[in-house]
Amino acid sequence: MSNKLGVRQDMATRAAYVSDASIYRRVPQAVVEPRTREDIQDCLQLAQARGWDIIARGGGTSVAGNSIGQGLIIDTSRHFCKVLEIDSNNRIARVEPGIICDRLREAAAEHGLTYGPDPSTHSRCSVGGMVANNACGSHSVAYGTAADNLHAVSMLLADGREVRFFRGGCTDVELTEKLRDFVARHEDLIRSELGRFPRQVSGYGLHYLLPERGFDVAKALAGSEGTLGIFTELEVNLVKVPRFKALVVCAYTTVFDAAADAPRLILDGVGTVEGMGGDLLAALRSKNGQSRAGANLPGERKNMECGGWLYCEVGADSEEELHDRVSMVVSTADCIDHVVVTDPVEAKSLWHIREASAGTVTRLPDGGEAWPSWEDSAVPATELADYLRGLYTLMDKYQLQGIPFGHFGEGCVHVRISFDFDSEHGRTTFHQFMTEAADLVASHGGSLSGEHGDGRARSALLGHMYSDEMLAAFAEFKSIFDPDRRFNPGVLVNPDSHMEGIRPGGVQRQLELTPTHSLPKDGGSLVNAVNRCVGVGACRSMEGAMCPSFQITGDEVHSTRGRARVLNEMMRGELLEDGYHSDAVNDALDLCLSCKACASECPVNVDMATYKSEVLNERYRGTLLRPRAHYTMGWLPLAARFAHSVPGMPRLVGALMRTKITAGVLARVGGLDPTRELIDFAPQSAASIYRDRVRPSSDIAADIASGRLSAAECVILWPDSFNNYLDVNAFVAAVEVLDTLGYTVMLPKGSVCCGLTWHSTGQLSMAQRIIASTARTIRGYLELGLPVLFLEPSCLSMIQHEAPQLVDDPVVQELSRRATSWAQFVSEALTHDTHPSHVLLTVDNAAPVREVLTQVHCHERSMGDHSGSTDLLRRAGFEESTIQTGCCGMAGNWGFEPGHAKMSMELGERELFPRARAAETVCADGFSCRTQVRQGTSRRALHTAELVRDALRARG
Repeated sequence: MSNKLGVRQDMATRAAYVSDASIYRRVPQAVVEPRTREDIQDCLQLAQARGWDIIARGGGTSVAGNSIGQGLIIDTSRHFCKVLEIDSNNRIARVEPGIICDRLREAAAEHGLTYGPDPSTHSRCSVGGMVANNACGSHSVAYGTAADNLHAVSMLLADGREVRFFRGGCTDVELTEKLRDFVARHEDLIRSELGRFPRQVSGYGLHYLLPERGFDVAKALAGSEGTLGIFTELEVNLVKVPRFKALVVCAYTTVFDAAADAPRLILDGVGTVEGMGGDLLAALRSKNGQSRAGANLPGERKNMECGGWLYCEVGADSEEELHDRVSMVVSTADCIDHVVVTDPVEAKSLWHIREASAGTVTRLPDGGEAWPSWEDSAVPATELADYLRGLYTLMDKYQLQGIPFGHFGEGCVHVRISFDFDSEHGRTTFHQFMTEAADLVASHGGSLSGEHGDGRARSALLGHMYSDEMLAAFAEFKSIFDPDRRFNPGVLVNPDSHMEGIRPGGVQRQLELTPTHSLPKDGGSLVNAVNRCVGVGACRSMEGAMCPSFQITGDEVHSTRGRARVLNEMMRGELLEDGYHSDAVNDALDLCLSCKACASECPVNVDMATYKSEVLNERYRGTLLRPRAHYTMGWLPLAARFAHSVPGMPRLVGALMRTKITAGVLARVGGLDPTRELIDFAPQSAASIYRDRVRPSSDIAADIASGRLSAAECVILWPDSFNNYLDVNAFVAAVEVLDTLGYTVMLPKGSVCCGLTWHSTGQLSMAQRIIASTARTIRGYLELGLPVLFLEPSCLSMIQHEAPQLVDDPVVQELSRRATSWAQFVSEALTHDTHPSHVLLTVDNAAPVREVLTQVHCHERSMGDHSGSTDLLRRAGFEESTIQTGCCGMAGNWGFEPGHAKMSMELGERELFPRARAAETVCADGFSCRTQVRQGTSRRALHTAELVRDALRARG
């Protein structure tokens, strides 16, 4: 049975599943990813035989610890995730529980329909998980909760029976009678305590069983958090999508003003009334690549002091009706500024601010940590402003910080709070705060949870809002379905304490090491850096560039979150006792491409590429027994430099690499994947081609002083190892363009290198030596005030971001500030300079426009700025489109390492290869990207410099 099920008990998998998006930790015994309901039945038998608890899991985005446990995790998100049927006439979809919300919405969109509930995690949360937690999302003012949109549900009970539940009962007659008897005995209790307002989802939804609600057993199972059985099939209602939409964003002086205004804006056609506090913008802007986030928000455009915003999405079936409804919202809102957006692209940009909140606010603007647990309270909407004031007062009492956001129109507020889990005092404060917060929300007639479920965060606090009689009724309800308490124990009934099994803090600090990177935003602590991951699961989305290997495998271990969990366990030293030498750690990091997409797309900027370098550095510290590929690829710059120092050697090595037999031998000897075509050396290095331009800084200084050379027209072109030794075409083109535009191009005399290849292979001491040596070489050129131009995006990123963290040297800091991409420099020169040659690259509207497909290097996409290349291509007569899936799949040394070639090609086939085969022209500034395109399509991708050079030649 185990082999058939694919039961996973390896340490990497168990470590990856210890947590979800909550602060809680539970180590599972095993994980199974079923493909069929028969597999799930076998899982129940296996758990029975082993004495394991059973925990259902979808996307693992639960913030209350709902989807973790010490037994068998049944993860439906990888394989048991199909849309079975879309009944457009009755507006019902039949789905398997692991289907991701956005995949269902895409299927429904073909019929002009959608699934109403849409949490901010809609790109990666499963519908089964949404129903289990009774999730709602931003459109709940129009469409309601997951329970409201549930038509029927099939569920496996502990004894292996599969029962279908619906309005009026279920397919098991005996079970139906038990439930009717239960309702008859508790009818008055249920009416008095449950179903008081839309976002009261704490506890079980027993009010749906009342006669006036149609004895809807399916809806009563929503919000049961996997404590009653395992969902096998869901029938959910679909809703019609308005033909026309507009987003009205209103700005307020304080978040309390926004909260007070929210209930008034639930008008005809208004689908969302979402709120967020003003500090959220500061938190977002502290993240990589987000410095301009929110610039188009109302109030921000006018430099007004704004403490809160409301997002009101308005829908209608005609433009006239939309105009009238928008006007009603604008005239009703008591705000200080507003903006109306109808452009979908601009609206999506504004929605990104709100939807990224769950991850963004886990790091406060000052870099401090903030955590969930009291992140989901709800009150009647008319009570929200007063409740928020009370919540702020409570946070002030304990000197805590938090940034509120959420579904203000329905009184639901999310907040991550700066709890300290590293000290006994901090944990005591957490306990006291949670207890008093429960009393506070109850005093406003509210609910501990408004859509996330109670989980391990709040189940033990249910007594603050419910009577003992209601808690006893909850326990009786569970026993009807799960008498032996096998499903998700510790949640809702006989709950775990909210103080039990907290993941961050405590024991982790015992295994801290001093990282080689300075990690200034994490206090120099690798533990703090890894703890950035709170598990919101953005890395599990199939949108964007993060995380490439997860997008291929769908394996939690290969997500950024999964790797962070494994590293977290490594530092604890309990589950993974071998630390940096653990096979589990090696397995988790092996498929990390170090593309750095997580460093910008992760809401809290988890930088797994840096963490991987640190782990590899520690794993192989003091030994030469590294993988041979680390030497072959890591020391490639020195090998290439040596080869070009011996006459005739580049041609000889190139011939050997191009010959099939010798190439295979060289690959095996070098520890490379033998199925991969080897890279080639250029017959002549760029530095030797431009030997007369390789000049010491002292000579350049003398020429500037004498007037023979103008400092304003002199630039240093960085001879990176790839464009200097392996493929000189881009370098030659770059020099020609700069010459044509009137600049004097110089190359530094002496060896310079960013240390990238040593960094990516975890040879950090060597990377430090290389960078320090480079600093000595480049110092004089920087003193002259000359710009340093880079052709290779990965080298530029290394100099700008990693080098200053590895080497504490003012020269390195200055180089980091002075370094710029060749394209950015030329673009700005063309924009601001008046040199007569620059007219050659003015945009000619009469010239025919050619299309170019660009593979933006993953490091440039994540940490840099591609706008310079885009501008130059436009000037050169190209209309650019870009690859949206991120990394090309080569990822420097990664694509050449053993066992990676197949996935490397699969990553290319996602989008890059098919589009490159059909494209008129392909552009890629990264050497690895150009290599991947050539090996995957036999097409030659060109550097931006080559395309600009060709345009200059064509224009005379």
